[in-house]
Amino acid sequence: MYDEELTNLMIPGPVPIHPRVYRAMSRVIFGHRTPEYQNLYKETVSLLQRLLQTEQDVLVFAGSGTAAMEAAIANTLEPGERVLNLVNGNFSERWTELTTTFGGTPVIQEYSYGQAVDPERVREALASDASIRIVTMCHNETSTGVLNPAKEVGQIVRDYDRLFLVDGITSVGGDYVFPDKWNFDMLVTGSQKCLGVPPGLCAIWVGSRAWQKIEKRKQPSPTFYLNLLKAKKRYDGFGDSPFTSAVSLMYGLHESLKIMFEEGYENRVERHHRLGRITRAGYLGSGLELLADPAHYSNTVTAVKYPSGITDKEFRGQLQNLGILVAGGQGPVKGKIWRTNHMNICTERDVLSTLAIIEVVLKRLGYEFPLGSGVLAAQEQLLKEKV
Repeated sequence: MYDEELTNLMIPGPVPIHPRVYRAMSRVIFGHRTPEYQNLYKETVSLLQRLLQTEQDVLVFAGSGTAAMEAAIANTLEPGERVLNLVNGNFSERWTELTTTFGGTPVIQEYSYGQAVDPERVREALASDASIRIVTMCHNETSTGVLNPAKEVGQIVRDYDRLFLVDGITSVGGDYVFPDKWNFDMLVTGSQKCLGVPPGLCAIWVGSRAWQKIEKRKQPSPTFYLNLLKAKKRYDGFGDSPFTSAVSLMYGLHESLKIMFEEGYENRVERHHRLGRITRAGYLGSGLELLADPAHYSNTVTAVKYPSGITDKEFRGQLQNLGILVAGGQGPVKGKIWRTNHMNICTERDVLSTLAIIEVVLKRLGYEFPLGSGVLAAQEQLLKEKV
């Protein structure tokens, strides 16, 4: 087994962390109710607002991205309300589970794994059912490597005056996400993906229309810790969170956001797009088939179908023995695909070395292809890129 401390973490989260972030997190813990920490907290929120190009509220909680999803549903959904859940992967299914958990009625619009949400089907659903109050979507479906058309769907949802709740957990910080311009009402994200921090923090952007619905609830929000009105009141009054903050993680998030803007937002997004193109060229050059619809490839994670005769256990086990950790499939594609990330501090070096080791493992397991063809295709794509 390869030394786990030297393993190249190519799963779609948690992702490798910049050494500067680790150093920031190693600072001595400071009081979370002090002016010094509150200033850092407010600056971190300001950087998140800058990242999202917004002046609206961004609230940070100690918890995974799922906690932010739960906050979005728990604070807006009232029992019995109908929710259009756009489901095309394992993580978009989570919105449906949350809808049921908090007493809503899911209206599921389902797509096959690898297929993107169709805006016209969304329009048809809203036109035919005036009782739907909320629409949910996973912007970047991590389980399938699909980037959904959030901007187009956002416009349709706004045309029908419904609330639009979006999971941006693997797109925020790695791809274009503009909640104001794209007519979102809530956007959630987590720390361990493109934001480049260890797991344990989540953030939720709340638009004015969402606040109106939250404030007009007939019943109080059924959540205590994730109560958004409570969090907003505390932040507006003191510049921190209502409960004990994850101080070290906030140090890390503050540093990671600074690194992002040193690179430049446009440069960062283009790097993720470039690495996605190189990754896909490499896999296709090896004769492999990708899961996602080519018109909707994710720019932060790629899902690849196993060739006939290659098992998930053998493939990922041998890769890990050679120092590369990739993720398997979920739901109906469990055992049928693997997934690699190209997010946060991932570089061309990481992509090319991962592709090279993958080719060796595939060859060992009996997949017939010209050894080096994928790496060559990736190198040729890199030569075409402006770096």
